[in-house]
Formats: sequence, C-alpha cells, structure tokens
Amino acid sequence: MRTQQACSQAAPEHENRLWNIPGYLPWFTADSATAIGVALRYLAVSLIGYKLTGSTTAAGWLGSLAAIAQQVTAMFGGTFADRHDRKTLIIVNATMGVICWGSVAVLLMAGKLVFPVLLAIAVFESAVNGFLGPASDAMLKSIVDIRSYPKARSLNEGRDATINMAGSPVGGLLYGIAPWLPFLSAAVMYLLAGVAATRIRVGGNPRNGSDSGNGDSDDDGGKAGGASFFRDFAEGWSWSLHRRMLVLTMVSSALANFGVNGFQYAIQLHLMRTDVNATLIGFVNTGVFLAMLAGALIAGRISDTAPVGPVTCCGFVFICIASLPMLLTDNYWVLLIANAVMCLPFPIINALQLGFIFGKTPDTMQGRITVTLTVPAQALSAFCSATAGSLLPALGFSGTMLVFWAVMLVSMLLIVSSRSLRTIPRADQWDRTPLE
Repeated sequence: MRTQQACSQAAPEHENRLWNIPGYLPWFTADSATAIGVALRYLAVSLIGYKLTGSTTAAGWLGSLAAIAQQVTAMFGGTFADRHDRKTLIIVNATMGVICWGSVAVLLMAGKLVFPVLLAIAVFESAVNGFLGPASDAMLKSIVDIRSYPKARSLNEGRDATINMAGSPVGGLLYGIAPWLPFLSAAVMYLLAGVAATRIRVGGNPRNGSDSGNGDSDDDGGKAGGASFFRDFAEGWSWSLHRRMLVLTMVSSALANFGVNGFQYAIQLHLMRTDVNATLIGFVNTGVFLAMLAGALIAGRISDTAPVGPVTCCGFVFICIASLPMLLTDNYWVLLIANAVMCLPFPIINALQLGFIFGKTPDTMQGRITVTLTVPAQALSAFCSATAGSLLPALGFSGTMLVFWAVMLVSMLLIVSSRSLRTIPRADQWDRTPLE
C-alpha cells in the first residue's frame, strides 16, 4: 500500500498535480529562464572568444577558466545555500547575470570589447553562479515530496533539453545577426528569472530546510542552528565521503563528464577552425538536446517503475558504444547524429540515480550534497575546453576523440563493476533501501 510522506506543503499524490504545488510554478519559471539565458550565451561566448583571438587554444581556455572559477566557488556555495534564504540567493544570482552579460552586449555594440575583458566577465559571472547557483536545485526538495521528486527531476531534464535544443542554434543565429544580440537576450532572461523568483513561496523557516524525514533516519540532516559555516561545510563533505555509493558516483561521473564534454568541445572547436557556419555548429548542440528531450520523456514514463541500478549500467554501456563512429570520421552529419544518440541516456541516468541520492538526502543538506556531488563530478570537465583546444593541433581530431573515449570507457567499467550501484531498486522501494 502506498503511503504519502508528510511535508509542509500539500504534496501531490499523482504527477498531474505537480503544477498545483504552492511555489513550484514560479520556481520552475525562474529556473527555466536562467537555463534559457545560459543556452543563449553559451555558444556565443566561444564564438566571440575565437573571433577576438583567432586561436582555438585561447577560446578553449576561456571556457576552462570560467568553469574552474565556477567549480571553486561551488564548493562553498552549497553550504551557503543551506544557511541562507535560498530565494534571495536566486534573485541575486539572476541580477549578476543581467549586469555581466548586459555589459558584454553594450561593449560589443560600442565596439569596445577586448578578450581580457570578456575573460574577466566570464570568469567573474561563473564564479558568482557557482557560489549562488546551488540555491535553486537545493530549493526543489523543499517544494515537492520524495515521491514526486523523480517526476520533478524528469521534468527538469526535459525542460533543459528543450531549452538547449533551441537555445544553441538560436544563439548562433542571433550571433550571425549581431554578435551582441545573444548576450542582450541572455540578460533579459536573467531579468525574468529574478522577477519570477520574487514570487516563490515556500512554507517553513527562511532557510527552507525543515527536515521532512526523507533522508536517512540515523542523521539529523545537518541542521546548522548556531554551527559555524565551516562546520556545516565539513559536515556536508563528511556525510558524502562516508558513503561508498556517493564516492563511486563522484568518481564515475567525473570521468564520464570529462569524456562526454570533451567530445562536445572537440567537435565545436574543430568545426570552428574548419570555418563551419555558426548556425550549423549550433545544430550540433540541437541534436544533443533533441536526444536528451527524448531521454527525458522516457525517464518521465519509467521513473516510478524502472530499477535504478540496471538501467544506469545499461545507460553507461550505451554511451560508449554510440560514440564509436566519431572516432572514425569528422563528417559533419556523422558527428551530428552520433553525438546526439550518445547523449540519449543522460536524462534517464540523472532522473533515476540522482533522484535516488537526493531523495535519500535530508532537506537541510540539499545544497551541500548538491555541491559534494556536482563539484567532483564536474572538476575534470572544467579542463575539457582547454584540453580539447590543446589536443586538436597536436593529435588531430581522431586522436583527440580517442583520448576522451578512453576516459568514458573507464567510467563505464567502474559503474558496471559496482554491486551497490547495480542493485538500486525502483522508486517505491527507496524507503527500505539505505544510501550506503
């Protein structure tokens, strides 16, 4: 018999009531507008960086330095989000996006943008986003209950795929019209995100951190009370590092993200240096997110019933097999199709595996555990852009892709060899399954 978890909001019993949860719609709007802003300026940053320098290495380091700044500040951002009003942090993060990318648009309109300024703005905005960005994801579990959480994550995956599917080619198209246009559009989206965030209403204390009992019963959820910032910070890392499943997830995710993101940057930089049209480059990303949208739809249908472990293992094996054609040719259409197919399982893996992990994490630690998972998982990826930009002149396209594929293969072997990950059950059995 299904029992409904108690929470401070009226928790939905069925997925079609997800939109009726108080606070969910404005949260979803704010998070979506931020995602649109990122998608519109993502390709444009690399394009303008390459235009200003004419170097794939410089353009690659532009992306890597921004990513490194984001990961460094994100290490502390989760703890900060757990100790402060998450709605306020979302609003401040959106405001900084408006200021930074609006400034880039103005400088481009005036013909005054130079590479060092672009680099400084990109690194600064990424650092701010790393520090304040975890507040949005940390807020979600305070709005929906544990049974709705996999559905909510599936919806987020589909939303992100849809946005990025359109965002990359639209960003490339806007750049073709005027280089400043994607940055101005991104600034407008961040403005919308900030306005929508002011409408979020969440019951409970200002930190949105009441422990609803969705985590492990033997933990107190890391409630901060009068604890110092660094005690909370250390508690989050200790909670994660003492669970073998989380450590293995961190390592395998770091390797998988490095390989897959390395593919993306290598393809993007290779097409740039071979003078492929910016809109066509954007369509490579469109193919990726079209596949991810399909994956998100699948995840939404199976998130309640699929056994998490076996599906996750199959997903990693699929990624390695689907990426093989890209080792053999740089034909645009092969890259477009194979790169898209390779990314199909990611929304399914995220909705199931991460849904289980965050579903078992106490509400008061959502920000910290988000960071302890995402920072290690993305640490290597911060160097993907620079690695791809440096390997392409040295090894050529095929050699560069082979390096990244070998890393993905190691990640797959780690996942399929772990019994604890292989045996994670379906969602209705999570209450009886410990987070080891």
